[in-house]
Amino acid sequence: MNKTTLNALFSDSLFRIPDYQRGYAWEEPQWKDFIQDIDALVDEKVSSHYTGTVVLYDAGRNAETKSYGTKKFRVVDVVDGQQRLTSICLYLSIILRTLINSGKPEFGAELSNFSYSGATCKLTPNNDCQDLFFDLLKTGQVNSIPRSVHGLRLMNASDYFQRHIREQLAIRKESGVEYLEEMFNAIVTKLGFTRYIIEEECEIGMTFELMNSRGKELSILELLKNYLMHWIYRNVPDESERGEISKLINMAWKTTYTNIGKCNGDEDQCLRVAWTLFCSYTPANWSGYTGFKDDDYIPLRNFTKRTQHEVKKFIISFSQGLAEVSGHYTTIINPDSGRMISDDERIWLSKIHNTGNIANFLPLMVVSRKYCVEELIPGNDYIELLKALECYAYRVFLFEGRRSNAGKTSFYRWAFDVYSKAKALPEIKDSVYGLVLHYATEDNFNDWISEPNDWYAYRRLLRYTLFEYELHLLIEEGKNMAPALTWEQLGDSTIEHILPQNPDKKSRWRAVWDTKQIHEALHDVGNLVLTQNNSNYLNFEFKRKKGKPGISPSYSDSDIRQERRIAIYRDWTPRIFMKRRKDLVSWIRDRWGTHSKGLKVKVDITNDFDEDGE
Repeated sequence: MNKTTLNALFSDSLFRIPDYQRGYAWEEPQWKDFIQDIDALVDEKVSSHYTGTVVLYDAGRNAETKSYGTKKFRVVDVVDGQQRLTSICLYLSIILRTLINSGKPEFGAELSNFSYSGATCKLTPNNDCQDLFFDLLKTGQVNSIPRSVHGLRLMNASDYFQRHIREQLAIRKESGVEYLEEMFNAIVTKLGFTRYIIEEECEIGMTFELMNSRGKELSILELLKNYLMHWIYRNVPDESERGEISKLINMAWKTTYTNIGKCNGDEDQCLRVAWTLFCSYTPANWSGYTGFKDDDYIPLRNFTKRTQHEVKKFIISFSQGLAEVSGHYTTIINPDSGRMISDDERIWLSKIHNTGNIANFLPLMVVSRKYCVEELIPGNDYIELLKALECYAYRVFLFEGRRSNAGKTSFYRWAFDVYSKAKALPEIKDSVYGLVLHYATEDNFNDWISEPNDWYAYRRLLRYTLFEYELHLLIEEGKNMAPALTWEQLGDSTIEHILPQNPDKKSRWRAVWDTKQIHEALHDVGNLVLTQNNSNYLNFEFKRKKGKPGISPSYSDSDIRQERRIAIYRDWTPRIFMKRRKDLVSWIRDRWGTHSKGLKVKVDITNDFDEDGE
């Protein structure tokens, strides 16, 4: 272990971020800290600034070598410090391009020292970001849309750094170029690193819990991977077997990081799904990274509960299982990222996402999807389960307003039941509907929707209901066309009160509606409709809002089906309001009531199901 400068660090090696590590993770808080540190270097009083440890894996005689300009350099893996080194490379490339374009061509020689030579980068990132990173180093622009969240962060980091450099030049004007020269020299000579070389790959895991890096802390997923590598190093004496298991773990983590990057998912959340299926379905038993080190799972030394051989087998099966889980997790989190996905699955996954409540369901969804893809369960059973989960999200979370973890213990247990094949999916589906009735009884549901109520106070419930109604009308009347308003576009400005909130005293509204009727109907679902023209309708009379085809904006000329349906009425009176409300409520009952599901419902719950105190 020795201290070094960036000049010395970059003098004799090429750097590579292994695919089994997470990709670029820094965001604005870390970029801001980084820039503040760099700016502070341009001060004669500051002789050096220590920026942390860079841990490198050097494979020795087996290390890859690459031509770089006129030289051949050894390629070393960056085990720790990749976020800082990647950011430094980006930042230096911007400074060097700016200096060259400002009449300082002599700085062109520095590009090969810190950025790239030919088509080879001094530092090569992972997660399919190599081409994008090269474009950013060379031009500061990208030629294609980033394929992962890691690529998007790299692009955003480059934009952030470029803005900062432009601001510095604007502030300093004539002295700006001189300032950039000073900044470049300060970065390459004053930034201090501790370089730590690892010579055996299995040793990598030993370093992580002993090191602290500035920036984002190591995730649970990273800590676990390095603990597994440490376990293999300590407990597998045969070098060949040790290498094979290490390679398997690295490949599993590469697959997992790649998948999670595709959907901009949550590493800890994905890992918890795997824990629930392979370790313990009881939520209270989840303690993050430390839980894996328990004697029941992956003890480092104490093999009284599990033999060393059993632990080794578990590490292999868990690593492979995690990689598989991450693929299904990715499709569920972002249905558009999945290639092997049916239209029905995409539709129902999107609906569950739109409710805003999916975390409780993830282990059950992942294992059900896994067995569906493997054709161990019928595809229709999986779709019917998704429908039951959507009904649960609507009734329990949106309608009843229960906490987001309501029923978590039951859902996690059912996930394990499916995984262990203790119960078939149709039985689980019926249990989900049973839990719906436990949290949101049919009587409460019917009583509330039967009479006019203040739906406007429950915005997500209202938006989701009206959006689903629009999709229903498009199937019935619009040949399954795409909705004119996407879910992401919905907000308060896209909800129209047909009877206005503040009708003029001399308007027809006041002649047709009395004060009590206005109060009862105003914010009810029967008086609300999705629209793209809320700001244009104001307090207009119904006749003007209704309009006629060719007059825009108007209900008659709208691309939204529920608005067009309102245009069939000659006037908007209390009687017509109640007629539309009756039609809507009938549809809501059919869509989210349990009476029409043909179920053999039983409430299958445990005593500890309502850990949220509901």
